[in-house]
Amino acid sequence: MLETQQPKTLAEAVYVRLRADILSGKLKPGSKLRFADLTKNYEAGISTFRESLSRLTADRLVTAEGQRGFRVSPISLHELWDITRLRAEIESAALEESIDAGGDAWEAEIVSSLHRLLKLERRTEKTPLLLTEEGSQLHKLFHMSLLAACPSIWRLRVVDVLYDHSERYRRLQTAYLSAMLNSSEEHKEIADAVIGREKPRATSLLRAHFEKTAQLLGDIEDLWTPES
Repeated sequence: MLETQQPKTLAEAVYVRLRADILSGKLKPGSKLRFADLTKNYEAGISTFRESLSRLTADRLVTAEGQRGFRVSPISLHELWDITRLRAEIESAALEESIDAGGDAWEAEIVSSLHRLLKLERRTEKTPLLLTEEGSQLHKLFHMSLLAACPSIWRLRVVDVLYDHSERYRRLQTAYLSAMLNSSEEHKEIADAVIGREKPRATSLLRAHFEKTAQLLGDIEDLWTPES
């Protein structure tokens, strides 16, 4: 199991739970966040939720509606491609810097995170790997390990924010895409190119990896058709 830092306050615990439920799609895009439902399902008071929802609004995962309360931020095809293009641009630059600066320990962490991801995938047969909480965490761990030697703290901070927003989109429809994706092979190819210090190939594979998922998501009409 992955080690996670335990929340230090009730507000932080509620924030973490709400954030996880938004990223996983349990709380649907555009859905109203009613305090009556929140206090029942998350067992906290209104003041605690106001603090947590304010943080989620700053994260752009929740939208404040003036005096009308809060909603889970909606999704859009435009935003999906905006996030995808920004990830491709920023992570490609971070990956090149990481390849230039990375040493043996960095390479070992990439190999280790990839091994853990693939090992879990072999154990996960009925449920798509990336729909499980552990699978989602290991997937992010692998992608961030590729960039771990990048010396720019701010670049990595932006990468982290964009990753979480793209994760929200990906997890909404992973069940539909699981048969069409060959993520294991793509992850191995990326890791091999990175460890081999093949910068052009590594960045090209990374961009293709992002764009393939976005294209498949974009082709799912039900995801973008407003409910009647």
